[in-house]
Amino acid sequence: MVDIEPMLEYNYSNFGVKNIYSLLVLVYLAFIHPIFTILNYDIKGNKQVTQDIVKSCINASKCSMYKVSKKSIIIDKNIMYMTNHTSVGDFFIDPYVLHYSTKFIALHKMRRLLPVLGLICSLTASSIFISSGNQKNTIIENFKKIEKLRNNDNIRNITLYPEGLRRAHRPNVSDSLKKGFIYHSFEHNLPIQIVHTTNKDYVMDDENFILHKNTKLFTYYGSKIDPKKLREKFEKKHKREYTKDDYYTHVYKQWCKIWSKMDKYRIDTLLKQGLSRDECLAKMEHYSTKFPAIEDKMINGDTKLSTSFLLLRSTLWSIIYFIIFKIVEKCFSAFSCIYKKTDYANTVISNSVNNTTGCNIGCCLKFIKLPFFI
Repeated sequence: MVDIEPMLEYNYSNFGVKNIYSLLVLVYLAFIHPIFTILNYDIKGNKQVTQDIVKSCINASKCSMYKVSKKSIIIDKNIMYMTNHTSVGDFFIDPYVLHYSTKFIALHKMRRLLPVLGLICSLTASSIFISSGNQKNTIIENFKKIEKLRNNDNIRNITLYPEGLRRAHRPNVSDSLKKGFIYHSFEHNLPIQIVHTTNKDYVMDDENFILHKNTKLFTYYGSKIDPKKLREKFEKKHKREYTKDDYYTHVYKQWCKIWSKMDKYRIDTLLKQGLSRDECLAKMEHYSTKFPAIEDKMINGDTKLSTSFLLLRSTLWSIIYFIIFKIVEKCFSAFSCIYKKTDYANTVISNSVNNTTGCNIGCCLKFIKLPFFI
């Protein structure tokens, strides 16, 4: 899959204490907290695993989400969610606003970059990992794999990022969207719901590599885009066949429409208008009082953890218990060694005292008995 825009360029010119702090937080969230999640016996479901990791990320960033639209998430079977891709923060913000009813599509290389999270995503089936490449055979195999795993999951739908790679502070709506999954939606009669969230790139600013706290985010849940109904309506009106390109045009128009609606809730838009950062944040704070907060809730049920996940949990606890046992054993061994040395020292001192005392007493006795032998 090739990105339709240039690669994101990172700005390290102002790298300082805040960036180091952000890096440490990300390391903790990506490599350490997930281990605690695996070890937590209170977590019994696959979605609960995702929820626990998401909760730790939300607590670290202290961000809050608000629903702008009248509509909410649609949880029909076979629907596909399309959302904007702006930041690393997408991977914990989007599951939250989609109420954990989603599974993401990621490249295999992500499992190598984030091995702990990659392992968890594989064991909980919360992501579909596909091969990179633009060859026809690779694309066909990827779509077959996605369709098979999508059909087998009754509690989660697929989430797509049609803009390509993530883009922080994207100034305008993309000139085009990736067509592959939109065509796939058309050919398999899979409805689409656009879910757009602003300011994700101010929670975790990838470009400047900094974590901002207390960011207000605003989410718009679009109407269902049903290719079957659109086909019927179009062919009845225009008396010609409804093509996949017609469908793509309709989806893209809806994408642009929602993007425009959400512009006023975007920090970048206000900055372009000449407002200071503090003024932008004050505006976001004001908007947050007008809309309901999105609750941290799980919808559409959950499934039990797999045997592989439980085996991994047991193995990790076995390793921890073994390490604790070895530490305790070493401590006892050290204390025992110290005790033996102290006991030996006391014995030596005692013997020395006894020998000295015995000698004096013997001499005294001999001295006392001496007159009786005369």
